[in-house]
Amino acid sequence: MARSNKRDISIACFNLLNLGLPGLPIYGKDGWTELEYAAKLAFCESRLAEIDADIIGFQECWDAEALAELFDRPALKDRYDLVARTLSPRGIQVALAARKGMLREEPRWIEELPENARFTDLREARDAEESVTVTIRKFSRPLLRVVVNKAAGSPNIVVYVAHLKSKGPTTLRYDRDNPVLRDNSFIARSVVSHVRRMVEAGAFRAILDDELSGNDRPLVVIGDLNDSSISVSTELLSGNPGYRFFAKSTAGSKSDTGLYSVEKLQQLRSFRHVYYTHIFKNQMESLDHIMVSDSFYDHSSIRKWSFREMNILNDHLTSTEAERRRLGQNDHGIVAARFDWNPMVEEAEKILEEAGSPAVS
Repeated sequence: MARSNKRDISIACFNLLNLGLPGLPIYGKDGWTELEYAAKLAFCESRLAEIDADIIGFQECWDAEALAELFDRPALKDRYDLVARTLSPRGIQVALAARKGMLREEPRWIEELPENARFTDLREARDAEESVTVTIRKFSRPLLRVVVNKAAGSPNIVVYVAHLKSKGPTTLRYDRDNPVLRDNSFIARSVVSHVRRMVEAGAFRAILDDELSGNDRPLVVIGDLNDSSISVSTELLSGNPGYRFFAKSTAGSKSDTGLYSVEKLQQLRSFRHVYYTHIFKNQMESLDHIMVSDSFYDHSSIRKWSFREMNILNDHLTSTEAERRRLGQNDHGIVAARFDWNPMVEEAEKILEEAGSPAVS
């Protein structure tokens, strides 16, 4: 059994499949019945108790009260602090749960793309007549930024929870005089969805650059990014840092702004690739991700935690949609990653000195 340390950290990503109070509409349609809602809370409670994570990032939370009711159930009661909100009018949101006492600073919701990541009036150098203007100013689902700390003697961790635009076709205002909408509506709506997700990933990357540049701040991104780890949008968001594959390699020794996917960290430990968190038309996809800065990367010169393992709870994805609704199951796998407190010697001494604790020989 792996050793345990109070500074060890566990992180999970959990898409709630439109958790909302019973009887309230979701996307203009009937929401959950009382029976479906009770089953949903029971399913979520059992899975959250099973993963037993310190930090849990949620997507698709419609009502903060529903999340509070979930965490008031016996297996979870009085164990977590929640960061969630209900919009008016109601809408889909991300949320977070952190082990009691871990929250630091005031949580911040980020709704608008930063000014320096708005992609308007971009012109190709080779052809001045070719230009791109995207007037997207807001994230489809606002980002959530939270700062947490597990235990004295360990640094604060910045956590972002995200839910980027899905692959599903966007609803567009119909214009019969627009030939694309008239003749190729599905294609147009699909292209807009992909463009929005790329824009959101690029804007999020700009936020992360500002957050990480020139410092050794531990940072975690938890998100339903609606694309695989090797997709253009996800690699843009991660910064695509180098991974160390052999002893003399210097890859991964330091990455100022890059984020390491726990999917790839797990693959480096195993010959098997069973990472899927969503099934659509019988295609297994990995849409849900946990990414970490180099403070969590084994080979980093500033390592503070080492990767232990990654697990995915996805057996329920083989159920039919009707079965999932009856049993309260969600439609995404739940990703959980664990890291052992294992800083480089010089990092450990610096952290203990800053915390006023005696060095351990």
